[in-house]
Amino acid sequence: MSERWRVGCMLYMLMLLLGGLALGGCVARYYQSTQREPELPVNQFLQKQFEALPPGWTFHKVSASDIWTDTDFTRARWAVASGFQYEVTLETYRRNQIHEEIHVFWNSFAAKVNSRPSPSSVNAGKGYVPKGWIYHPPNANQFEFGCEGGDGVAQPEWCRLILRYEEYVIVLSTPIADYMTLEDLKQLLEVIDREMVDFLRHSALRPGPRKVPELLDP
Repeated sequence: MSERWRVGCMLYMLMLLLGGLALGGCVARYYQSTQREPELPVNQFLQKQFEALPPGWTFHKVSASDIWTDTDFTRARWAVASGFQYEVTLETYRRNQIHEEIHVFWNSFAAKVNSRPSPSSVNAGKGYVPKGWIYHPPNANQFEFGCEGGDGVAQPEWCRLILRYEEYVIVLSTPIADYMTLEDLKQLLEVIDREMVDFLRHSALRPGPRKVPELLDP
């Protein structure tokens, strides 16, 4: 019995050691900071999306003063919120805005771990997938899509989405109506996917502190 007990203890200690090493490796990987050069040109990225929207939408550029750096709130190194406004009518005054958040992490592993980076993204991706929807952004590392309201099958009233491209997490919330259809949403996602893969292809990722940008234009 004593020999078995010693062997059992040794195996248990070995498992603890291996587990500690694995955990330490994950922690080190999580906090390893990287910098991307150039950084994402946020306003240019949003402008491309705006151009894909149907008539009636407006867009206002964001500035460095709109950047969040409260990591307890965003869980990212920095983040910015923007949106697109539809012309206000009696039918649309309550739900006439596409809300978009861009969260920039210090590395892709941290972005993967924190796939819901802020309170407003908790419900993103939840709900039902409308009947007939088959589109999945081909270059996204992560894509979650869910809708609510409507008939609960094919005609939702609201959709929330999460997309991740390396260390960037994009959270979208959009109405679905005659002025913003599911087909319009698909076109918007195609632009996001194309622009993000093009940006990542033409930027370089290196070790180093993740800086908060002073400008959000190219």
